[in-house]
Amino acid sequence: MTTTDWLEGPVALAPQVTLIDGADGHPLLFDPETGTYVRISPTGARLVPLLDGSRTGTALLDAARRSRGPEGVRDRAPVLLSFLTDLRAAGVLSVPPEPLGGRDLFIARFFRLTPRIRIPARHLNRILRPPSMVLARFPRTITSLLLLAAVASVVTIALALTLPAPLDFVGPPWLLTVAVLLVQATVHEMGHAAVCQALGVPVREAGVKLFCFLIPLTYVDRTDAYRVRSRFGRSAVALVGPLIDVAAAGLSGLLIAIDPVRFGDVRWLLGMQLFVIFNNLNPLLPVTDGHHAMEAAMGEINLRDRAFRYMGHVLFRMPLPAAHRAVSTARRRVYLAYGLISTVFVALLLTMISMNYYHLITQFLS
Repeated sequence: MTTTDWLEGPVALAPQVTLIDGADGHPLLFDPETGTYVRISPTGARLVPLLDGSRTGTALLDAARRSRGPEGVRDRAPVLLSFLTDLRAAGVLSVPPEPLGGRDLFIARFFRLTPRIRIPARHLNRILRPPSMVLARFPRTITSLLLLAAVASVVTIALALTLPAPLDFVGPPWLLTVAVLLVQATVHEMGHAAVCQALGVPVREAGVKLFCFLIPLTYVDRTDAYRVRSRFGRSAVALVGPLIDVAAAGLSGLLIAIDPVRFGDVRWLLGMQLFVIFNNLNPLLPVTDGHHAMEAAMGEINLRDRAFRYMGHVLFRMPLPAAHRAVSTARRRVYLAYGLISTVFVALLLTMISMNYYHLITQFLS
């Protein structure tokens, strides 16, 4: 089948694909078999009913060439062709997508370089049902309590950092420190999952992944949060984890403030907790809570992917998906700026981590 031969047959959405209103009312195509969401424009949403298999792609394009609008008859066939091609590439049409090759295959494989240990969330959702019900019933009260706890934690952290360290300051108790950080990471992810479930979008799985084989990250798959229409709800899903981390760091700061000498070793733990918080709130890093919170505040869906697609279009003349063509010039500039800054930052970070690993290995072998 050539590039356009598939248009000679009936064009339809895959039978399991549905059109829903997602975040901020953005129309989304959802495929329950793959669990993927595809954002489309309002114009694209109006075209979806035509994709019922009763028309061939050629017939749709012929009609688009004679499309009549406020400005008279215009040829909208190129835009429609791009739209249909993007839907096919996303795997939501009854026509299977073309196999990737060349540069596209390399890029797809590169971004899949994330080994992970998956934990199905079926039992997790059941365990979190009681706290999720409380969150759903008293959202404002719980939010106020979390914010008060965060403020109190910041105060205790600042106090702990101003107290003088003991003179017999030694290395960290690694076993205890790692154990506490693991428990904190677990509660952090449970917080994300609980808020998702309170909003009616249970998580799909949880686990640990190794980004680019270098950076270990715990995660919960909260892709279905795209169904939450309010920005506040999606921001709450993203920020509940950092609030839990701040509260945990506040407990460490409280111990130091109570007895700076007896709990002197807790300073190591506090330092690592602050390192985790600052990195997790960094919107330039992929899949961080800071990135998801910024995405929610901007009313965006999959901001990072859209930014990198536009950057690839500008720098390497890669085809621009149809959904990007309706984006304003100002928003495209935001995409380009974010993509460039994030790329430079992540490249520098991975270089520093790789150099540190190299020095550790050479020291171990020497």
